[in-house]
Amino acid sequence: MRLRFPRPARVGLVVALTACGQPAPPAGSFDYLFAPPGGRFQHVSSTDATGGNHDFVEIAAGDSAVLLDTPGPGVVRRLWVTVASRDRQYLRRIALKMYWEGETDPSVAAPLGDFFGNGFTKRPYTALVMGEASGGFYCYLPMPFQRRARIVVENGTGRPIDALYYNIELVTGVRLPSGFATFHAWWHRDPRTTARAPHLILAARGRGALVGVSLNAQSYAKNLAFLEGDEIYTVDGERRGQGTGTEDYFNSGWYFDEGTYAGPYTGLIVKDDTLGRVAAYRWHLPDPVPFRDSLRVTIEHGTENTEVADYATMAYWYQTEPHAPLPPLPPPDARRVPAVVIPLAAIPADSLHWQRRGATTVVALPVPRPDRYTVVVYPVGGPDSDRATFRVAGGPGGTALLVAEDSNSLLPAIPLGAVSVRDSVRLEARVRHLPAAIAALPVRVWATEWHVVGPFPSPRVPGKEISPALDSVLGPERNPDLAASYAGVNGQPVRWRRVTAGPDGRVRLTRIFNPADWVLAYGETLLYSPRAGPTTLLLGADDGHVLWVNGERVSERQGRHTSEPDDVAIPVRLRAGWNRVLVKVANLDGGWAFQLRAADPDGVLRWGAGPGGGGR
Repeated sequence: MRLRFPRPARVGLVVALTACGQPAPPAGSFDYLFAPPGGRFQHVSSTDATGGNHDFVEIAAGDSAVLLDTPGPGVVRRLWVTVASRDRQYLRRIALKMYWEGETDPSVAAPLGDFFGNGFTKRPYTALVMGEASGGFYCYLPMPFQRRARIVVENGTGRPIDALYYNIELVTGVRLPSGFATFHAWWHRDPRTTARAPHLILAARGRGALVGVSLNAQSYAKNLAFLEGDEIYTVDGERRGQGTGTEDYFNSGWYFDEGTYAGPYTGLIVKDDTLGRVAAYRWHLPDPVPFRDSLRVTIEHGTENTEVADYATMAYWYQTEPHAPLPPLPPPDARRVPAVVIPLAAIPADSLHWQRRGATTVVALPVPRPDRYTVVVYPVGGPDSDRATFRVAGGPGGTALLVAEDSNSLLPAIPLGAVSVRDSVRLEARVRHLPAAIAALPVRVWATEWHVVGPFPSPRVPGKEISPALDSVLGPERNPDLAASYAGVNGQPVRWRRVTAGPDGRVRLTRIFNPADWVLAYGETLLYSPRAGPTTLLLGADDGHVLWVNGERVSERQGRHTSEPDDVAIPVRLRAGWNRVLVKVANLDGGWAFQLRAADPDGVLRWGAGPGGGGR
C-alpha cells in the first residue's frame, strides 16, 4: 500500500563514503529529499488565467466544478481549498468526490466539511495530514493513480457558491509499485441510532489498510453518554477485537473531560457539553489496520447499547482496485446538521392523528402519567410560510413567524407553558405546515435537600455486576436517627451530613464519599402532601438501589445503571403530612449519583430535609 521513494542517492552516498574509509551517516526521515528527483511536478489551481485577480471558480446552484482531470501515472501530494458560501450548511451540502482510473463510481464521496474532519462548523485545527488552518482546508495524504485522476466538487447548497479557491500539487510520470493501492474515503451517517444496531464506519472488500477515522456525533439527550460505544474490528471475516469506549479509541479518556486538542495523529476539534456534540479524528499512520480480502469497522452507540445519537463518520483507507461501490451520498438537505435537535421525548407529528376544524387543526398528545407538563412545538418553515398560532386547550399559547431560507427547515422550538395533564394534551394549531414534532416535557421539581451517610462496604463479586450488600440490613435502616453514628468502610465511624442536589436533581456521591467504588450510601429526605393518596416517585440511580417510603420497601434494582431522569417509576401511597423517603444506592465503579422527584399534577407536593429544611 505504501508508496516508496527512490533509494539510489542514499545507497550511492553510503558506498562512496565507505570507499573513502569514512563512516556512513545514519539514515534520516527526510533523506528522500536529496534523492534524484523523479516525475514531473504540476501545480493545478483556480488561478485567473487572464492574469487578473479572479483566482476562484463560481459554481451555480446544483452544478459542479472539476478541480482536477489529468492522465497518469501520478500522485496527488496536496489538496487545499477554501470556500465563500452564503449557505450556513455549506460544509455538509457541498460534496467532494474523487475518481481514479476512469471509474464511474467514486473512490471518495463525502461532504466537504466532514472530509476535512468537521462537518459541524469551520474551526481551525492542524493534524499531520489534514486540517483547517485559519480559513483553508488541507490534505497531504498521497493519492496515486495509474491512468487518470479526477476530483470534483458538487454544489448542493441551493444557491451559487460565490467563490471556491483550490490548489493541488501532484507529480506525474512516476513509476508506481506493482499492485499499488489507491486512496478511498467514505462518509456514513446514522441520523438517529437504534438500539442494538452498531454504527457502520467501513465495509470494504479487497486488499488494503485503514489509515484514519473521524467522528461527528451529537446526542439527542444533550449529554455524552453515547461515548460508551466501543469500536469493533472484523478483518478478513474474523472478529479481531473490541475497544473500551469511543474517547479511548481517539487516545483520550473520561468523556474527553479535559477538552479539545489537536495532535498529529489524534485530536478533538469540537466538544460542546450543552449540545452533547463532539468532532474527533484519529490517523492510523503509525498503526494502519491491514486487510487481505475484507474489513468491517463498527462502533457501538451508547451506554448499554441504547443511547440515541446522530452519528456521522469518515473512513479513510487505501486498497487495490476494483473497490466495492460506495453507497451514494444522501441528498444535500438530508446531510444538514440539525439546527434544532428534537428530543427523544417528542412525538413526530406524522404519527399523531390530526383533525381539521375550520381554520384550526387539533391533535391529542398522550402523556405517560398524570403530572405537570410543558408543551413544546417544533415547527417547520420555509420561504412560503407565514405566522402560526399554537395553543394548549385550557392553557397558554404562542405565535411565531415560520419563515426560513430553505423549505422544510426545522425552526426553534416554541414552548407553550406548563399545564396540568391527566391523560393527554389537546393542542390547537393555526399553521400552513404541520410541525415536525410535539413534546410534553414533565415539569421536574427535584428533591434537592438531603441527608446522606456513608460509605459502607459493598464487596465486589468477581464476574458479576451485583451488590450483595443491598440485601444487608445496615445501621441507617435499623436506626435512621440523623444524630446517629455508624461503622462504615474499614470500621470507620460515619455520620449523616446535609447536602444539596445539583440543578439537574443529581446528588453526586463521588464528590462526597471516598472511597467511591464498590461501596454504598444512604440518602434521606421528606415529602409533604396536603392529603393522603397515591402518587408516583421517579428515581434515577447509579448503580443498584433500594427505596423505602415511611419504612415500606417500595423499589429495588440490582446491576449497573446510570442516573437518568425518571428512569424508575415507583407507585406509592402518601399519607397526609410529611413522608419519610430513604434510599440506599450501591456503586460498582465509575460514576455514582441519584436523583428523585414526584409526579405532581396539582402542584401541591413539596420536598424538605428535616430540621432546617421542612420539618419532620
